[in-house]
Amino acid sequence: MSLDSIVAAMTAAFGALASDVDAARVDVAAFAPSPAGLRALDDHLASRAALAGHALSRADAACYASVVDALNASPEALTHARRWAAHVSARGDAARAGAATARTLEGAAAPTFERPAATANAEDASASEDGKKKKEKKTKKASEGKAATASTKRVDVSTLDVRVGRVTKAWEHPDAEKLWCENIDLGEKGVRQICSGLRAFKTKEQMEGARVCVIVNVKPGKLRDVKSDGLVLCASNADHTEVDFVIPPEGAAIGERVAFPGFEGEPEEVLNPKKKQLDAVCLDLKTNAEGVACYKDVPFTTSAGACTSSLKNCFIK
Repeated sequence: MSLDSIVAAMTAAFGALASDVDAARVDVAAFAPSPAGLRALDDHLASRAALAGHALSRADAACYASVVDALNASPEALTHARRWAAHVSARGDAARAGAATARTLEGAAAPTFERPAATANAEDASASEDGKKKKEKKTKKASEGKAATASTKRVDVSTLDVRVGRVTKAWEHPDAEKLWCENIDLGEKGVRQICSGLRAFKTKEQMEGARVCVIVNVKPGKLRDVKSDGLVLCASNADHTEVDFVIPPEGAAIGERVAFPGFEGEPEEVLNPKKKQLDAVCLDLKTNAEGVACYKDVPFTTSAGACTSSLKNCFIK
């Protein structure tokens, strides 16, 4: 099969290539299949992707057919030439199809356009490494997904530990005019100290002795340097001008856990603020038209009945 036939086959397979004008500027003869010619080719390709610039041309087809065997056999690195050969070889399927067409027309054996051995090995190793990295990345994502699923599998009211309590003492926060500090009996060994932003809505007399619902598994912290270890639940109207307690019924025991039928499960030991569990749950805490405190229409339930508030159709937090 003639060189012209090979070039024609490859050119047809490559489709639209660089213009013949650009290709004509390349002296393919300078890149002979010899050590000196291969080095010249490597130097020429150091700053370009193809012989005539950055797009394959007839010159690349002709040169590739001429030097591929010598490039395969060369012990030299010839990094740029091998990279270029791999680039040409990436069109190999099309080139083979074109060459096969030429072979059919001429009745001659079609040339085999093989990737240079060093390039093939490097590409195979690279593909293997890429495959390994993709597999590791996929495994890592799967593990992270499982961890995320495990950490968020129960973002509902059952993650909260809501208890019946009673305020035994209230005093003004020394450095915050909106806060009451309270001691609350929750049936534990001692009382809990909690700070609540209720000074604008409750007098000291209204605070002390009040029966309340308290989230006891919020993360303890300090409000203006005063320890607070819990959250007193209150209903509030839309513009926050009215606020009142969520009140457990008289017969509910101090320390009793408030239940939500259909949302059973052990609460988190301590809610993680970074996971915003409380924020997510509070979106569905509301009082209904009768003033019954609910989570998704399920009442705050104690052994003595449902918890209520004087404020109806209001959010709870």
